[in-house]
Amino acid sequence: MNRRNLLVHYHIYKNSGTSFEQVLDDNYGDRHLKIDGPFAFSHITQDQLADIIEQHPSLLACSSHQIHLPVPSSVEFRAIPVVFVRNPMLRIRSVYLFDHREALRDERDHGANPLADFEEWVLTILAGDPNRLQLCNFQTSTLSRAYQSAPKLKGDNGRVLYDLQAAINNMSVVPCLARTEHFDRDVGSFEGTLERFGVHFRYRPIQPVNVSSTDGDQPIDTQVEAMKQALSPKTWDHLRWMNDQDLALYEAAHEMMENRLKNGFPLHVPDC
Repeated sequence: MNRRNLLVHYHIYKNSGTSFEQVLDDNYGDRHLKIDGPFAFSHITQDQLADIIEQHPSLLACSSHQIHLPVPSSVEFRAIPVVFVRNPMLRIRSVYLFDHREALRDERDHGANPLADFEEWVLTILAGDPNRLQLCNFQTSTLSRAYQSAPKLKGDNGRVLYDLQAAINNMSVVPCLARTEHFDRDVGSFEGTLERFGVHFRYRPIQPVNVSSTDGDQPIDTQVEAMKQALSPKTWDHLRWMNDQDLALYEAAHEMMENRLKNGFPLHVPDC
């Protein structure tokens, strides 16, 4: 029996997910469903996601901030995951800029530095704000889970560590893996990958959606350096220490994608 193939987009906050949702809308229209619970802390398990998908037999793609790898298992459909990974330092900067977008818009009009209060914000969050985990190995947390399970974690002198190897393992079997910093190049590679699954997908470069920074056209090293200059050396080093797993995860994703762009995605795709 041939199963329905369906793209499942794991929308990690501030990892260019809104831009990719636009790509899915362009490809599939109302056969792309955005799924999120009523609260920011809502969580959709694999079995719950499978139920939602099975209740919508015409779906070709779905997106959610509140789902986690590995993909749901079903005899009715085959979920093809899509995951974007981002340089964790630039992701944190983007969280700040997005959270302050209204005030910063007015300040930019008067020539103010949009990162003038960045250090104060970082220190306040790390001092015990409820959103503190957004600034500590957030992508590793999101990608390191087992089926129907919360992530394994432990405290380490004020930071949280997760199962980095589990995150890398989960990421390694994602056919449609991409880096925010290489959006056009990586998403363009999805066409050939998805063709092997018999899935129609086309990508033509789009204007990024929901972008908070003004230097996205600059080299990555230039963007990182600008962020570094907005923080004291002590805060910069501490923030990197808080995110050393995410930094390692990003390096693993970068190596994977460069290899795939050169050699293709290696996983055998069964016929049923």
